[in-house]
Amino acid sequence: MTIDEEGALEVARRSRGTPRIANNLLRWVRDFAQVRTGGVVNKDSASKALEMLDIDAEGFDEMDLRIIEALIHKFGGGPVGLNSLAVAVGEEAGTLEDVHEPYLIMQGYLSRTPQGRVAMPKAYAKLGLPAPKNRVSDVQPDLLS
Repeated sequence: MTIDEEGALEVARRSRGTPRIANNLLRWVRDFAQVRTGGVVNKDSASKALEMLDIDAEGFDEMDLRIIEALIHKFGGGPVGLNSLAVAVGEEAGTLEDVHEPYLIMQGYLSRTPQGRVAMPKAYAKLGLPAPKNRVSDVQPDLLS
């Protein structure tokens, strides 16, 4: 199989900086290219292969979208506890915390607070929604008044 630099960069860009994910995506792209493009991986074939897996240009997959959609639509943007969020998206709490959350936090879509998980403005933008101005839960009471 041959892969050009742009094809390799496309796979790497969507792999979240995780070697295990990059290897899995590369296998999928390789199989796609062998069947559809004569075994040549370039940016176009890699993009098409990853679109079939519903992995967007930022590396978001179906579960990532389900998490931020649940957080925003079902829980009003949070704060919400890990177990409640896990039940809402149909995933184990441990998997959510160990696999999905680190990427969402690192990229600025989600924040962990002492009260629970909170959707950040970037999560609203990802769904094409306006971020709320100041929610009551975001405002600290003025203890000196």
